Amino acid sequence: MEVLQASAVVVGAGVHGSSAALHLARAGLDTIYLPQFPLPHSRGSSHGQTRIIRLANYAIPPLTPIMADSFGMWKKMEREAGVTLLRPHPMLAVGEDQSIMTKLATSVRKGGSEPILLSAGDVNRKYGTNFPAHCHGLIDPSAGVLMADKCVQTLQRLFREAGGRVVDEWPVQEVEMKPHGEVELRGPKGSVRTARIVMCPGPWAGPLLAKIGVHLPLQVRRISVFYWRIKEEDTPTISFVDTREFDDGHNYGVPLLEYPGMMKLVHHTGPVIESPDERDKIAASTQHRESMKQYVKDNFPTLDPEPVVEETCLYTCTPDLEFVVDRHPRHPNVIFACGFSGTGFKIAPAIGEDLCNLALGRPTVRDLSVFSADRFKAKSKM
Repeated sequence: MEVLQASAVVVGAGVHGSSAALHLARAGLDTIYLPQFPLPHSRGSSHGQTRIIRLANYAIPPLTPIMADSFGMWKKMEREAGVTLLRPHPMLAVGEDQSIMTKLATSVRKGGSEPILLSAGDVNRKYGTNFPAHCHGLIDPSAGVLMADKCVQTLQRLFREAGGRVVDEWPVQEVEMKPHGEVELRGPKGSVRTARIVMCPGPWAGPLLAKIGVHLPLQVRRISVFYWRIKEEDTPTISFVDTREFDDGHNYGVPLLEYPGMMKLVHHTGPVIESPDERDKIAASTQHRESMKQYVKDNFPTLDPEPVVEETCLYTCTPDLEFVVDRHPRHPNVIFACGFSGTGFKIAPAIGEDLCNLALGRPTVRDLSVFSADRFKAKSKM
């Protein structure tokens, strides 16, 4: 049984844990990174080939500067690592609610770009789509697509190059707060002792944070990721978000950047699962698949209406669909981040930087107060 010691420990192998670990190592701390599975793995929420990155924001306004900062930080990381992580690709947003479209346009302008406003007819002529005439369209010309697996692997490589230690296949079973502020983590392989810990457990956040008395109203949802074949090779494709509600969630898509000749198109919600370890016991419902097929038939006549490939991902969702970043109310050296609700990948560089700041007792660069766990304190026993 091994006993390890470090100045800082990061639990969780996703994009936010990887980012926090890199910032801590570059701050000069002897940092251990503790993934529970062998790296790389595809059991959480950060795997896959692509994620959309954008300035267009129709969530709460404090998210806009976090998105804008992360955009620049990904580009800087690209240059440092000599790896293509971000491919420029304008994003189309469509919807019925003019107030949402106004929020999107405002956020794009605040990020330093100028949105392109289109009618549904303009969109349909340009992309061969069939959105209803009453819909509004907007293009975020500054948007892009992150190569997700490469992003996570690059963060982890840079962490190692900064002197960080990766100790994978190390599931955390117990967390104990020792006298004088030390934290001890225990698992099947032994124990790790540290002065500070950053917990980014993704879908495992609920049960792991409960071990330290933090009880958050989190739901883990299994998301079906469908790929649809393009009928004609010269069909123009674009990243898009359809802000209309379909069965309690919107739809989004990514252009031809993954499987040859196929477009990724996904419904942004899915069934709740009791445990992330049992994700494969739940298959996509016939109703869900049929509703997505109907959506493609109605809006994307350029796609074959039968999906060719289906993959899965996990979302960890809060009731308001905004993430949580906070420190333990009684142990300020214990920092946690979770509940990114399927939209958090793109902001990992900025979040990782501020998780590092919180762990070091420094002020955060960005105002994260609205993302505090306190907003759920009526349901929490912290």
